[in-house]
Amino acid sequence: MMKTLFTTLLCGVTLTISATITQAEILKIGIGTQSEESSSLIVSEMSDALEEYDYTAIAIPYADSQTSLNNVLSGKIAAALSPLDLAARSMTAENDPNESLLLIGGKLIPEALFCAAYQGGSIRTYDDLTDVQEQPIKISVGNEKGTAARTFQQMMKLDSDLKNIEFFYEENTGLEFNRLLSGRRDLVCFVTMPNPDNELVETVVEHDELFFITLNNPSFDRAKIGKIRPYDIMEVPITSGFFGFNQKKVKTLVTWLGLVINENKTEPKLLDALTTVVMEPGLLPSNSLWGQTKQLFDTAVTSIKDVIE
Repeated sequence: MMKTLFTTLLCGVTLTISATITQAEILKIGIGTQSEESSSLIVSEMSDALEEYDYTAIAIPYADSQTSLNNVLSGKIAAALSPLDLAARSMTAENDPNESLLLIGGKLIPEALFCAAYQGGSIRTYDDLTDVQEQPIKISVGNEKGTAARTFQQMMKLDSDLKNIEFFYEENTGLEFNRLLSGRRDLVCFVTMPNPDNELVETVVEHDELFFITLNNPSFDRAKIGKIRPYDIMEVPITSGFFGFNQKKVKTLVTWLGLVINENKTEPKLLDALTTVVMEPGLLPSNSLWGQTKQLFDTAVTSIKDVIE
């Protein structure tokens, strides 16, 4: 009798758990492979926060962020975590005449553009990039469709003096540092979430002959694509310091990741859940990747929108 009762209760609990699991709807979020690692972690954290709304978020990698945005527009996936400049371009009247695409929460995740130079090289400051050069400036920007390449090309549109430049689309940034030290490159640029513990950032900071140059042209900070301002100029910490104090920083261009959905193809329940998860302060745990990044910018990054040296 007891065995039968226990079996009945066990089956009931199992069915209840199974029902709870099956009730959770899958939310597919497209990400570009250029920032796949950080984006996947962020999607995982979003998924944890969405559990109470009966959604489970999963990351769907695509070769580039534009493909994921196109799939959001067509309704193949519900959302995309996209660089803001690319999202802004997709949301212009020309590309989105029906105003289907919607940013949830605006600027969510900062990504800083770091450009490393060689102490013995010809490029020491941003001004050196705009000076007349006998030979093209050789700049490594990673994947041709990646954020660093696209951001630097946008910088050239905003500053007409950035013109005598030859790009190298090599994805092994560590190897590119060696080419920089060998005089084969003038700059090695990459985009990553601002984190002093990032391996590439640490490599430059800890090497005696490498340093990050300042990128502080005011036109970058004021630039708009459509009606969206996708860039900021900020002082980004490149060392952890002592309990957050005495951090070394570099003044550079910061772009952003944003969460894009198709408003016309998103159920109101999901739209409300995403809005709550993304915009409610303190909802994500402070020890999460997303939480730590937001805290970093709240406490350690000084915006210089008013005065640019």
